Amino acid sequence: MTAVGELYAQGRERVSGLVVGLGEADVDTPVPTCPDWSVRDVVAHLAGVCTDVLAGNVAGVASDPWTEAQVRARRGRPMAEVVEEWSRAGPEVEALAPSFPGRMGEQWVADLITHEHDIRTALGRPGARDSEGLAVGLGFLVEMGMQSRFSELALPALDVRAGDRSWTVGGGRPTGTLDTTAFALFRALTGRRSQAQIRAYSWTAAPDPYLPGFQFGPFTTCEADVEE
Repeated sequence: MTAVGELYAQGRERVSGLVVGLGEADVDTPVPTCPDWSVRDVVAHLAGVCTDVLAGNVAGVASDPWTEAQVRARRGRPMAEVVEEWSRAGPEVEALAPSFPGRMGEQWVADLITHEHDIRTALGRPGARDSEGLAVGLGFLVEMGMQSRFSELALPALDVRAGDRSWTVGGGRPTGTLDTTAFALFRALTGRRSQAQIRAYSWTAAPDPYLPGFQFGPFTTCEADVEE
């Protein structure tokens, strides 16, 4: 498996390529999957994460106040300037990634890939849905997020299949199977799908008892369908 620092660098380069050279109207495009944020704000958050990690500003990491401070500090700055900051700080954090505790590096990659596709959706420029970064992020979300939520709520065990990968989440013998694509599952587990959309995946059991398993940490299912 490619090291998480390299996976992050690949995603950073993809996002930078999407946004560098955008006009002001596109930079300020609202991002439907990040309410109250524009494309500029999403990139500001990504740059801010790397800058904050280097500065040791990790109190409240991943909380709403922490991320909102990143966006607020860069609001109004030219996109080129924000990308330049990210291009300076990113490689330093990528080099530190092997020393991150536990699976924090995978979580960091999952955050980037989540926002890459938020930006792609806002700009109408889909792509990179089979990236290795998405696969690593999905493993983290299933094994650390979904699995924990199923255990916390004592939900019936479920076989989850996404492309050529599979997991059993929950304890005991699985009582059903969910089969979908890696991209669709990734977006559902990061709060970018509605319950109706998740119900429309391929299930061998009634999906409703399992829907709470898609809501953990900061993620909840969307009220409206997300079209990508």
